[in-house]
Amino acid sequence: MKKKILCIDDIKSNLFTLSSVIESFKGKTYDVITSLSASEGLTILLKKRVDLILLDVMMPEINGFEAAKMIKSNKKTKDIPIIFVTANKDDVTIEECYKSGGNDYINKPFSHVELLSRISFHLKLREKEQELKDREEELQHEANFDSLTQVYNRNIFHRLMSRKILDSVNDNKSFIFIMIDIDFFKKINDNYGHLVGDHILISMAKLIKSHIRENDLFARWGGEEFVLSFDVDMQKGIEIANNLRTYIDAYAFDVVGNVTCSFGITEFESSDSVDSIIKRADTALYNAKKSGRNRVC
Repeated sequence: MKKKILCIDDIKSNLFTLSSVIESFKGKTYDVITSLSASEGLTILLKKRVDLILLDVMMPEINGFEAAKMIKSNKKTKDIPIIFVTANKDDVTIEECYKSGGNDYINKPFSHVELLSRISFHLKLREKEQELKDREEELQHEANFDSLTQVYNRNIFHRLMSRKILDSVNDNKSFIFIMIDIDFFKKINDNYGHLVGDHILISMAKLIKSHIRENDLFARWGGEEFVLSFDVDMQKGIEIANNLRTYIDAYAFDVVGNVTCSFGITEFESSDSVDSIIKRADTALYNAKKSGRNRVC
C-alpha cells in the first residue's frame, strides 16, 4: 500500500518542489497530498489516511507550531509523524519544533537525499511502533480473554470483581453474581469427543453474551463453568438468570441438540470479599445441581 504524505505550506512553489522530490524517489512509491494552509491540512487529516506530514512553520492564521499541537491533541492524528520544513535555523525555532510535537525538522533549502532519507526513516519507525503496539494489544488480549470462548478469563474477572466490590461499597449499591455450570458436560465429551465439547463451550459463550448487556461482566470460570455479574437486585437477578436458563434450554446446539445449565445466584453484601461471594454462589450452584439441574438456586 502506498504511503500517503501530506505537505502543508502556504507557498505553491514550495509544495511543487516537495511533491517533485518525493514523487521522483524510485525506492518507494508515495502518494503526495498538498495543502496551502494549516486549516485545510487539518481538514484533510480528519478525512483521509495520512502516514507522514511535512509541515511549514511560517504560515498565516495558523502557523506550523499551532497546527502540530492540534494534530498531536487529536486521538485520530496524534501518532502521525511530523517533519517541520523551515528556513529558520535558530535554537528557539528548533526547540519549538520538538516542543510542539514535531518528530524531526529539516532546513530550507533542503538536500533531496536528506529529505527522502528522513521521510523513509520516520515511516519505517512508525511501522515498527505499530507492530509493537499491535503485539502489545495481542498480549493484553491473551492475558485477559479465554483463548477458546473469547470472553473474559478467570484472572481478569477476579480483578474486575474486586473493583466492582469497591465501587459498590463506596456508592452503597448492590449487584448480583451468578455461577453457571453446563449440565452433564462430561457425558458430552465422552460421547461426542472434546472437539464437540469445545464447540458447545464456544456456542454457549456466544449465546449467553447475546442475551446480556455489553457492560455486564461475563467470563469463563474454567472447564464448563461461566460467571456473570449484573448491577441489579436479587429479584431482577433471578428473573435474568431464569431467562438465560430458558434461552439455553430452548437452543438447538449442533450435534448434541439440547443442552441445559444450572445457575447459582447470590446478591452482594457490604461485608463481601470476592472469595466470599464466589463461595456463596458456588454453594447455590451445588444446590441447583443436587436438586435436579436446569434450574436457578
